Amino acid sequence: MRSTRNTLAPALALHDALYALALAAVWVLVPATPALAYVDPSVMTYTIQALAAVALALSAVLGVAFRRTRKALMRILHIDEGAGRVAEPAVSRIDPSSKPAADAACREALAAGGGAARGGSKHRAPGLPWRRRLVLALLVCIFDAFTVLIVAPYELVAANSSSLIFGLDSVWKLILVAGLLIGVVCGFILSAFRGRAFDVLLALAVAFGIGAYVQTLFLNNDLTVADGNLVDWTQYNTITAISALVWGGIAAALVTLTVKRGRAGRAVAAASSVVLVLVQLVGVVSLWVSPPDGSSVQSQRVYTTEQGMFDVSGKSNVIVLVVDTVDSLQTEAVYANHPEMLNEFTGFTWYQNSTGSMIPTRYGIPFLLTGSYPKAEESWDDFFDRFYSGSTFLDDVAAQGYTTGIYSDSFSPEYAKTRTINVHPLDASKALDKRGTLAILYQCSLYRDMPWVLKPFFWYYTDQINNAMLSSDADDDPSSTPCVMNDPAYYQKLKERGLSINSEDASFRFIHLVGTHTPYTMDAQGNLNEEGTSLEDQTLGTFRILSEYLRQLKELRVYDQSTIIVTADHGEWYLTEEPLTKPTSPIIFVKPAQDSGTDAAPCVISQEPASHKDLQATMLKGMGASQEVLDHYGEFNVALEDRHDPADRLRTYCMLTHDGKRDYDLIEYQIVGDVADFNNWHLDGNDWRNEEAWKERGAGE
Repeated sequence: MRSTRNTLAPALALHDALYALALAAVWVLVPATPALAYVDPSVMTYTIQALAAVALALSAVLGVAFRRTRKALMRILHIDEGAGRVAEPAVSRIDPSSKPAADAACREALAAGGGAARGGSKHRAPGLPWRRRLVLALLVCIFDAFTVLIVAPYELVAANSSSLIFGLDSVWKLILVAGLLIGVVCGFILSAFRGRAFDVLLALAVAFGIGAYVQTLFLNNDLTVADGNLVDWTQYNTITAISALVWGGIAAALVTLTVKRGRAGRAVAAASSVVLVLVQLVGVVSLWVSPPDGSSVQSQRVYTTEQGMFDVSGKSNVIVLVVDTVDSLQTEAVYANHPEMLNEFTGFTWYQNSTGSMIPTRYGIPFLLTGSYPKAEESWDDFFDRFYSGSTFLDDVAAQGYTTGIYSDSFSPEYAKTRTINVHPLDASKALDKRGTLAILYQCSLYRDMPWVLKPFFWYYTDQINNAMLSSDADDDPSSTPCVMNDPAYYQKLKERGLSINSEDASFRFIHLVGTHTPYTMDAQGNLNEEGTSLEDQTLGTFRILSEYLRQLKELRVYDQSTIIVTADHGEWYLTEEPLTKPTSPIIFVKPAQDSGTDAAPCVISQEPASHKDLQATMLKGMGASQEVLDHYGEFNVALEDRHDPADRLRTYCMLTHDGKRDYDLIEYQIVGDVADFNNWHLDGNDWRNEEAWKERGAGE
């Protein structure tokens, strides 16, 4: 028999090798294609994890097939699989009269053997020994921690890295170590319970992890982006009820199974934990193999720092102060009640009949710094391919001898790093607040993973993440301090540090502030009020900050030789899949470099039809650019203060249609006449469609 087995052993080895090859093929062929999102708390590597689950299922099927075919092969080869094994003797019946003696013998054996093996205790608590409880508890608790405290922060940071000051390369170790430590500690705590209490708590713990996984994978479709807009939770009553039922059903099923069949319940808990950790691990690995933002996690990240943010040239300046979402129509109402808000705006002209360029911020800010606008004959992809590469604006600025500093989280750092003084690599570990980072990322994770009924308790917005991540110890060196959009904090630095004169012959500064973007958390004095304020208070606080900046320019005696533009990236705006229902108008204030007498005059209000498209020429003229340079900007080659257009000047404006997850279209409006009259707004038929988003939507439906 032995010789036959040795002769036919290669057949078994070949069978086992084929199984290993098939199993490897299943996992190697799982593609790594993570989901891409913009500051989206519901982001998850859906495709990756779904395919990983399929791979696990196929692996199980292959395992069953392998075992059965192997048994069949061994029967054909006449190989006894149980040869050489030691088996316990068969159980036999005893005579009833000898039962007392047999029972006594069993008791003696237990007392001598079992009791001694367990330290001699005759009153051991029922249930599993501690070591087995610990293994089960660690499996389940590490699964919970991995799902909520590791995978969720990883996916959120990786997919939204363009909006966060620190990327996955800076925080992954911190998240991993903290998450595993919490999982291990919770595992030891859970293992201290015994008997039925341990089984029930184990079932509830695994139900928590499964519930979080199911919530993120299937029940977060309506979760909006974290853009600061307050959420009307009453709109989500249906999904809240469904979510609660799903969570309750998972918990009830697992607890019931554990109570009725403890061994089966523990097996399900252990198997579920292992399988779902493996499934999610594939998604996590994909974040390194193919990051959502197209970069490499190991590559050297560049940061927008505060270097140059609080200094100006003593000779010549062009300064652009962009206050997010400040709408001209709303500002007019606040100004009517508080005309003193413009006292420091001497020498300025307020162009109230103003139109923007593109919405939202991630398109509006780049337009102001590139002048790139979609052409009628090009596609969505063609336009965004040339958004930065097709612009010469920053190069034109440098050609005039101006040194550039850009302070915004909505402009490409990679494009800016060779064209600015403040965008460069830095040692992020010195600027990272580890405790604050973990606290805010755990809040974000719970907002994403918890059932809808609990989400309001963990609500957050993007600026909170950046503010919590940045250490207060990083303020000493502006070149090593990442720039974070926090208006009250900026105001405090402006007052305490003050503006200073640098050594540059000419400075271009582009400073992006939060302005009146929701939520309203700044009072009229420019101070933080986390309990909430109002649109009017935040508008007054914004203009207080702007006024302080202008006052310090005057104090430094550089106000007269500075061209200053105060504008917004866009006016009032909201996420919508439909066309606009009312006008939107970003503020535009312009003060050219001019004589001290003109600069001392009060702000003038103009109804000249103005547009964001006029601002590149306005900035370049302030830098002394020739008309030849300005002519590169086509019909928008005249500075705003030099334009004298008729009231019916044709202006265009692009708005984005968006469902909270995907950008679908840029649709163009023509405005002829007063921007405040929505009857003067008309769609002109130009529509740049994001075909990829429409395909995803079609596939999802």
